[in-house]
Amino acid sequence: MKIKFETIIQLFFITAVLGVSISYSKLYLFHIILSILIISFVYIKINRFKFTITVLPTKLHYIFYIMLIWYGFSIIWSINSSYSFIYLFYIICGLSIVIILIYYLKDLATQEKLFNILSIIFIVEIVLSLFEAFTDFRLPISPFSSYITYFGRDIKFDESLDSSIVSIILQSPTGFQWNPNNLSVTMLIVLPFFLLYKKKYIKYTGVISIFLLIVMSGSRGVFIAFSFMIFLYLFFLNKKRFLLSISILPLIVILLISNLDTLKNSENNKINEIATSFDVLIIYLEGNNDGSNSIGIRQQLIKNGLDALIVSNFLGVGGGGSVAVQEKYGDIRGHATTSMHNFWIEMLVDSGVLFTIFFLLWYTYIVLKLYLIGIRTKHLKFKYYSQALFLSMSSFTLGAISASTVIYLLPMWIMFSFAIATINNYKRYKNETITTLKP
Repeated sequence: MKIKFETIIQLFFITAVLGVSISYSKLYLFHIILSILIISFVYIKINRFKFTITVLPTKLHYIFYIMLIWYGFSIIWSINSSYSFIYLFYIICGLSIVIILIYYLKDLATQEKLFNILSIIFIVEIVLSLFEAFTDFRLPISPFSSYITYFGRDIKFDESLDSSIVSIILQSPTGFQWNPNNLSVTMLIVLPFFLLYKKKYIKYTGVISIFLLIVMSGSRGVFIAFSFMIFLYLFFLNKKRFLLSISILPLIVILLISNLDTLKNSENNKINEIATSFDVLIIYLEGNNDGSNSIGIRQQLIKNGLDALIVSNFLGVGGGGSVAVQEKYGDIRGHATTSMHNFWIEMLVDSGVLFTIFFLLWYTYIVLKLYLIGIRTKHLKFKYYSQALFLSMSSFTLGAISASTVIYLLPMWIMFSFAIATINNYKRYKNETITTLKP
């Protein structure tokens, strides 16, 4: 039985969502399918004697070519070349998602087909994650699973800890993403597609489910990003409810403030963590916390990274070099931490000032472009995709600070790809419309 090339492409994106959930040690099913896809592509091209490349409507994906080249060259001045090669591998995997997806999504119909397929996979992840959060169920590949050793990995907590602490750890859902923070960031990316969905029961079921997962993960950074997303949705995309939002906002704020102390003193550790989110944000921004808690540790990590950036004359320490920087300092306030825990600072420290500015300008352009398409177009599908991706990418700027690193968070690369593909397909649609209207 022959397998269609398109089926392999679709399977590739499914495995990108599944990520570490189907893997052994460092080898993912995603890597295997990517290899099969490349071999199949080369085989087809050789047999058909065709090596033509479709011209895309925009060059927005060029940023990732530049990223690959820049991080490749950074190996020359990297403070740890072995880490830089590993980081380069992560970028190559991400680039493969971007390039394959934007060329595959040649029209809105294809985009809709892939979106429906991936929606099912994400819904399955949400359901399984809810089971992890509220029952004894645990995915076998979870770092908190007793079966994890069969997959070439180690359990990620000390089983000799107090039973109450173990219970709190085991409440944390991980889904397909291995880590509670990574799951939360993934859910943040997915959330707008429920928030903007027309069918109310799907919309509210999805939003409430994702909110519960963010709370149960204890990810304060993602909770702040979630709040920011709701603000953008109410005040920038939902004109019909704009006046209502303004009128009820003071009431919501008063209710939250009056109940905040109760939530902070909740016996549920997860609720307690989420309730302190905005207190933590203020402390984080003030930068004057000298404690050994997570905020103090993150501030010290940033300081270490920025000191190394200055020493490098703002060129950067090379891809993955920020890990070597933290290793040089050893334990941070009694904690063995090597990741930057801030993707944007990680990019700045690793790649330097020039590339980071360039990437952030590209990112800002994409977000604004999606917003403008979303508020101007009358095409319901393009409005849905562009507005959802506008919310995803806007809130991701805050959510990406929550995880230790997102460079290998494959749903992030899918988000970038869908954003570019949506802009490309909208441009195709506009060109076709203009051509049709011509006498």
